[in-house]
Amino acid sequence: MTKNYLEIPEELYNKLSDYAENDQLSIRLENQQILLENPKINHTNKQNLALHYFIVPSLASGIIALLIFLSTNHPQIAFTGSRHLSVASLSIILSTLFGFFGFIWTYLRKNCDLSKSKFKIFRETLTLSVAYTSISFAVQIIFWYIIGKTFSGVTFDPFTAGFLVLVFVGIIFYFLISAALSITLPNLILLLFTTFIGGILVSMATNNQKDWWQHNFSFLGTGEATQHWQFNITLIFSALILLTITDFLFAEFSKSSLYNYKFKIIRVFYILIALLIAFVGIFPAQSWTMPIHNNSAFGLVAVVLIMIIFLKWLVPTISKEFLALSWTALIALTLSAVAFMGIHYLSLTVFEIIAFAIAFTWLVMFINSLRGIIQEGNEWQVKLLQK
Repeated sequence: MTKNYLEIPEELYNKLSDYAENDQLSIRLENQQILLENPKINHTNKQNLALHYFIVPSLASGIIALLIFLSTNHPQIAFTGSRHLSVASLSIILSTLFGFFGFIWTYLRKNCDLSKSKFKIFRETLTLSVAYTSISFAVQIIFWYIIGKTFSGVTFDPFTAGFLVLVFVGIIFYFLISAALSITLPNLILLLFTTFIGGILVSMATNNQKDWWQHNFSFLGTGEATQHWQFNITLIFSALILLTITDFLFAEFSKSSLYNYKFKIIRVFYILIALLIAFVGIFPAQSWTMPIHNNSAFGLVAVVLIMIIFLKWLVPTISKEFLALSWTALIALTLSAVAFMGIHYLSLTVFEIIAFAIAFTWLVMFINSLRGIIQEGNEWQVKLLQK
């Protein structure tokens, strides 16, 4: 009888031994990848967990909605609109409340690294729960706006309306629970882009009538701007997400043989950058906070420039392509600064947008490059044998 073997390096064998259960591992194919796992971990997949966790909150939301609709003594409940409590308004409120606390509970139980300090766990969990809940809230607002235009004047009896609330809350809750069970570095990077770009675009749109671009980019966070809190909160939460990404990235890096004091320096740089981004939002460009705001904004760009200049020393194994891209970013930042301060070709607003866009994009791309280095350090060659 022919026996099949998989010849693996000793280093990989030692790592797999940590995951094995009685020297047993389960193997499965997923998305053209081969995954080796502890057999006990794979008994219940994430989709089943999400289905399991969302049933009770969905039923509870339906019962609460039904009781509220019945207490209004209205025979018909509006699908959308604000004249009375509607299916739309109650769905948004209940899904946001249940989703926020459900995300926290699920993440702490199933996906949080409890070996971290309590402060990091608190900051990480609160940041992620608020970020994902805010995104779901924004999506619902857009969804119900479209539904309101499409089904204007539609009403339901309280029982049907309560059931519809149950369905819509269940959909949002399932999304949030699935997100809590699937927190990975790529997902966090996508979350950072969604939060930052979405928040900035909303701030620009709400201040369009005030011609904010004639002042400067930081005008969006001042008291003269419409709903300036959106701009400032976007920056603060983007900073918190960046800190969370830094924790995830270097927690993974610390397990690699490549990890050394240079990567600790990079980690300090990222923490400093996150703090500077937060300061730009905490201290608006007005009155006594102007010096702190300006120094934080210029400090952010300065730290990125320092990282680019010393990139080859910090990460000797960085790819030539990314190194060339980094120097291109450095040249672009320098030229934009000269065009603004030297020859006054660019306005302050355009300069701020260009500098911030280049710095932000480079920071995210650098994270992806570091992640690629980690993955390269975790690759081994194996051989299939038959005896």
